[in-house]
Amino acid sequence: MTGTAGQKRVPTEYFTQALIPLPFFAEQTAIVERVGVLMAHYHTLAAEIAHTHAHAVHLLQAVLKEAFATAS
Repeated sequence: MTGTAGQKRVPTEYFTQALIPLPFFAEQTAIVERVGVLMAHYHTLAAEIAHTHAHAVHLLQAVLKEAFATAS
């Protein structure tokens, strides 16, 4: 059960003989659809965050430009 680097390994036989319970196919389909909706929402939010960050950077540059232009 231990490899050459001292890491524990799971024997191949475990995976070939183990019963791994899965939800019914209809539930799996519902999960996949829900994850798809959530990922689309995530991508929308990520794009909004990137846009807002770019706007904030431009705003900061404009403020600093105005602050230092009038200070001279």
